[in-house]
Amino acid sequence: MVDGAASTLFKAEYEREMESWLRRRFGWLLGSTIAYEVLSLLVAVAGLLIYQLSKKTDLGTVVTSDASREQLESLRETEPDYLTLTIVGTILMLAVTARAFTAVRPTLASREQTLRAANWFILQIGAISYGADLATQFLFTSATGQPGVPGLSYIFFLHVLPSIFLPWSPRESLRPIYPLVSMFILELVLLKVAGRIGMEQVVLMLVGVPFMLVPGLIINWWRLRTHRRRFDRRMVTKGYFSMRRELAQARALQMALFPTPVRAPHLEFDFTYMPANEVGGDFIHASVTESGRIDIVMMDVTGHGMASALTVARLSGELERLVAEDPDIAPGTVLRALNRYATLTLAKHSVYLTAVAIQVEPTTGVIRYANAGHPPAWVRRGDGKVERFDSTTFLLGAVSDADFEDDEMEIVLTAADVLVLVTDGVHESIDRAGRQFGLQRLQDALGRTPAPERWSVHLTQAVEQWSGRIGDDDVLVATVRTPLAAARLPKTRSFAEDIEMETTLGMSRVPTMSNEHAVSAGTHVANSAVPEGVEATP
Repeated sequence: MVDGAASTLFKAEYEREMESWLRRRFGWLLGSTIAYEVLSLLVAVAGLLIYQLSKKTDLGTVVTSDASREQLESLRETEPDYLTLTIVGTILMLAVTARAFTAVRPTLASREQTLRAANWFILQIGAISYGADLATQFLFTSATGQPGVPGLSYIFFLHVLPSIFLPWSPRESLRPIYPLVSMFILELVLLKVAGRIGMEQVVLMLVGVPFMLVPGLIINWWRLRTHRRRFDRRMVTKGYFSMRRELAQARALQMALFPTPVRAPHLEFDFTYMPANEVGGDFIHASVTESGRIDIVMMDVTGHGMASALTVARLSGELERLVAEDPDIAPGTVLRALNRYATLTLAKHSVYLTAVAIQVEPTTGVIRYANAGHPPAWVRRGDGKVERFDSTTFLLGAVSDADFEDDEMEIVLTAADVLVLVTDGVHESIDRAGRQFGLQRLQDALGRTPAPERWSVHLTQAVEQWSGRIGDDDVLVATVRTPLAAARLPKTRSFAEDIEMETTLGMSRVPTMSNEHAVSAGTHVANSAVPEGVEATP
């Protein structure tokens, strides 16, 4: 049993099932033995009654030859005593079996207790059998057949029959056999001393003992091997569906950590998440302040699957704490705090993460941006131009807090622009030929004209078509738009700045042309650069 349990992934379940199975089959063995002993007792009693009645019968009317009549006379004289001995032995076996069934079996609580009870039961039956055989050999010498053969058959039956019922290992099945073999050797010694058998017969019967055990050993080996395979298949199937159910629950819990997309007149925030498994290590956190500003943190934990999802749950709680303690916390400060957390708790387990943190002011379209080793952020302008914004600091957990840089940069969106954040599952997605999707294809996809209604869906579909959904990494795409942000005005210089540029660098804001056109153009540009209500200096 231990050997079988050690070779399965479900050791505890296997041991419990084997324990219950052995206890149940031991009851079957005892019940079958009781039925057999009762039947044997009835047959022996019936035979005894028949022989008792046959004493009144004249044998001369049954047989005609003197030899046959003498043989029947001898049998009629000895058979009742033989049957009486058989009845006594059967009653003893029945008593032993009934006690084991009614008194011992209900108290068995473990597999070892059941094995000991089975061994003790077999030894008791064997002792009664060998005792009855010795009594038969010495009391009824003319009707016992070949001496020693019944004792050899007892080893066979007392090993094979329990092996048919009991699910024990070949090694466990041999425990009660050693004492039985000792009883058999003692019987052979007594028969040899009494002159009933010769030394050649003794040696021949001892050589035959291992062969008597082969059928039972084969039965035990085959049963445990077959059962273990069926058990493993059943447990794997059961475990698979249980795991799928638990993963579905884990996915629901993880998705509950994700923010709700925002679609308001002044702000649109959307994302699409496509994990490689039911749960993954990509995550996005978003919180909207009372003033309408939205703070977003996208992160990607090393690896994917359940381990990464557990790390995401921890980081989500840390982010919630940071935002709750300081609603106006800057993106760079967020990354510094996460780096400190990763360095103290995750890095020692070789777990790292990348992250990008942004603050978006919907009314102005101004974005404060900090990137810790994360893939670039992208801005798709209204005219189809795509701009790329790379990392600003180190991977989180890679350096200490003293060495970490919380640099930020500024991005400005107009009403027609869209900011796109992605995880590395996008550009590292691999097709069937082993080629990566790459940053260039991502930039080309962002330059699509006309723009799709949902950029997050468009990009994840592009990745899915590229990889055939055989990718082994999570994919997360988020987008931000500020539909009411004021249009960006080109920066202009004042007239005083023009004079300074001309005197210091010899540059003029007016291109070279004829004097007349130059004066006209200069006047027009100067006037257009002066705010309304302010008189321009000629």
